Amino acid sequence: MKRIMVVLGTRPEAIKLCPLILELKKRRRFDVTVCSTGQHGTLLTRALEAFSVVPDVELPTEAMAGQTCTSQCARILRDLEPILLQSKPDLVLVQGDTASAYAAALAAFHLHIPIGHVEAGLRTYRMEAPFPEELYRQSISLMAKYHFAPTPHARGNLLREGKAETAVYLTGNTVVDALKMSLAMPRPRELREDFPAGARPVLFTAHRRENLGEPMRGMMRALRRLVETYDDLFALCPLHPNPAVREIAKEEWQGAERIRIIDPPDVIEFHRLLAQSYLVLTDSGGIQEETVSLGIPTVVMRYSSERSEGLRTGVLRLAGSGEEGIYSLAARLLRPGDEEYAAMRKPSRVFGDGKASCRIADVLEGIS
Repeated sequence: MKRIMVVLGTRPEAIKLCPLILELKKRRRFDVTVCSTGQHGTLLTRALEAFSVVPDVELPTEAMAGQTCTSQCARILRDLEPILLQSKPDLVLVQGDTASAYAAALAAFHLHIPIGHVEAGLRTYRMEAPFPEELYRQSISLMAKYHFAPTPHARGNLLREGKAETAVYLTGNTVVDALKMSLAMPRPRELREDFPAGARPVLFTAHRRENLGEPMRGMMRALRRLVETYDDLFALCPLHPNPAVREIAKEEWQGAERIRIIDPPDVIEFHRLLAQSYLVLTDSGGIQEETVSLGIPTVVMRYSSERSEGLRTGVLRLAGSGEEGIYSLAARLLRPGDEEYAAMRKPSRVFGDGKASCRIADVLEGIS
């Protein structure tokens, strides 16, 4: 049997890796160990529970929340190395561009353990945007032996960087697998109960490290102006538990009756909220893939996106992180009968067809 250790630590990693973990566990050729770094604490736990995945190994968390990038990586490197030495996996699988993925890949690289990178090849080629994720994913690509590219564009990035064609596999993005799974799961209530009758629901998320401070204030001011401009808008805002984010929201949205702050919902409920939204405003990366797959018009509150395929579909629009750019673009799309908005509301399979996990498992079965 092939011993595979899957290392994850954040909510997005769990969402994108759980379908793959479940697929690998179904196949007799694999002995799968799931290792949690605990980077996202209870957010990670809830995402794993949604897919009924239980970690086999959990690193000591030591109050990961609020730690610097350096301290997060140092802790994971320190605690993961003895586990790798003891378990001796044939392959370590990591996903995306988090501190957990980067540190796990580095720990495996130091021990000459092959690395498989899920969602490989995403690039902005701007080290400050997103920060520090662009550095993490490029660094993982330098260390990985197997690159699972979600799109032809991502595959092209890797080949242009000198990766061998035999090491790069076009698979689709596992987030589409997760989206299909969660939308098929039963829920005890209809989520439209979260929105007032007749309202146009807007979903707002903002959490990026490089946007903390004035950029995030601008994003939140733009949302407040939007609900003040259109009296049929109602905004649901699942906010990251970071105290810096919460404090800005409290200051900027005080007294705004049609802006409701909620704790991050579990992945099943979040996907339902996305599917029912009229418009999404976000600085997230993964949400861009989900809204493109659902055909939900999305204002991306960033100046660049590593999901350029989504921009080409038309579902995504870049607005920058400034208040005026976000407000003016969103306000235009929210005009009743807006043709630009209507053209954006078209689902696309550019990020995959929901079979990425099977393709990755097939590749791993074929590797000697």
